[in-house]
Amino acid sequence: MDSLLFESLSPFAVQFAGIGVLTAANFAANHAVSRPLPRLVYTIFIVFLAGTVIPAIALGVLLAHGLLKSQTLGLAPGALVAALGLGTLFLLGSVWREDAAQWRRIPRLLIALFAPSLAEVLVFLGLVFTGAHALLVPWTGPLLGGAGAAAVTSAAFALYHLTHAAPWNAWRTVKILLVVWLAIALFYAFTANLWAAALLNTLMATVGFVKNRVTRPEEQPVAISALLDVAAICSVLWICGIWL
Repeated sequence: MDSLLFESLSPFAVQFAGIGVLTAANFAANHAVSRPLPRLVYTIFIVFLAGTVIPAIALGVLLAHGLLKSQTLGLAPGALVAALGLGTLFLLGSVWREDAAQWRRIPRLLIALFAPSLAEVLVFLGLVFTGAHALLVPWTGPLLGGAGAAAVTSAAFALYHLTHAAPWNAWRTVKILLVVWLAIALFYAFTANLWAAALLNTLMATVGFVKNRVTRPEEQPVAISALLDVAAICSVLWICGIWL
């Protein structure tokens, strides 16, 4: 997209807009309607439009202003391998006692959860972490600034789940997500790659859906989920002007 347009926009304004749009849209989808939206409708309007397209525009502005490096959305084999290894270990270690029916759900869940996990990463790492990091580093230095940004990000992500429906909006779940996302945010602080963080987030999120027996993502045909995954990736790359 037009870099001159991105340069004309305020980076902090678009950060707040990107965070606010997803939060408000997710709350409305889960609490302002009498019945849950069909999964495909939720995925298109909340995950894709509010959670991917709008945050990607905000990321494009951050890139244009130098607050985010292009490598953040570039191909990083080392970070991707690390995310795959750590995420797989967490997944296997968490679900190894589950029955065969739950194990059979995992491939379908991984495909269905990538787009939502990417949206979460774009908003909470691409926008929240970047903003917190930019504010903290001049006062605390890179190391403490990164740790502080990770703490702010994990707290924001955990509280964001109050906009979801049960079981994700329970305080017990919020506390668990605070710890889980502190690990993801610290991983991002070291790797600085959003794709790797999205992969790690997908693998770790799958554990929650298996443990809580939540099947909503699987209401969507696998082919449509895979198509939306590809559409989400391509949209981010096009909007931000970066190609792997």
